[in-house]
Amino acid sequence: MPPEVITRLGASVQPLVFETGLPDAPYSTRGTVFLVGHAGRAFVLTARHALFPEDIAPICVFPSDISQRILPLKDVFFVHKDDVPDDFMDLAVIEIDMNGINDNEVGNARLVDLALATGDWLSKSETAEMFVLGYPEEHSFVDYELETLTNHRWALRGRYAGPSALPYLHTLEVSDAHTLSTFSGLSGGPVFAWIEHPGNEGEIILCGMVLRGTPISRRIHFLDRSVLLDALNVKLTQA
Repeated sequence: MPPEVITRLGASVQPLVFETGLPDAPYSTRGTVFLVGHAGRAFVLTARHALFPEDIAPICVFPSDISQRILPLKDVFFVHKDDVPDDFMDLAVIEIDMNGINDNEVGNARLVDLALATGDWLSKSETAEMFVLGYPEEHSFVDYELETLTNHRWALRGRYAGPSALPYLHTLEVSDAHTLSTFSGLSGGPVFAWIEHPGNEGEIILCGMVLRGTPISRRIHFLDRSVLLDALNVKLTQA
């Protein structure tokens, strides 16, 4: 897989940053989000458990790796964990307020176009090269003295390890966990497959979203893409 593929997709994957309201520690960072385009609108996807939407703090989502501006966001859609506690609804959908974008830097945010990234990956999963993009907790932190926010995006490669024991979940066997002691922080990150075609042509397909995993097991559990699409379509009907 060409390295530029990961670089290009990485621009759509950003850290989840919270405003705490505390004067001595105004920001915190925890988790991963990715930006998608669907049906002519733009959204932020992440894991419900990373966002705590029942008591959500103001969040900051950046349009790119180098921007210090923040995307204008609208309401968040999620299913309350008391109603559906299962992993297959552990996601949150936040719409980007397109009417609030009046700056080129913000307007040039890179989105994953779901119309171009939703091909069949499962039938080709035995030979597909898969990877996760996200921000491990141990490499994401705020230095309050220097007033700097540090987030290092990682790409973990692996292969498909089959369906999970729970519905709508799959497992990925990570081949290069590097020195990570935990996969905490990767929740909400996208899972992609690189499918090789005859003639050395490749295709990138979005497979789903990371929910949990451990370096010891070398397993990451991820939510099937179909659930993400269903949630986005419900969000579209809410106007």
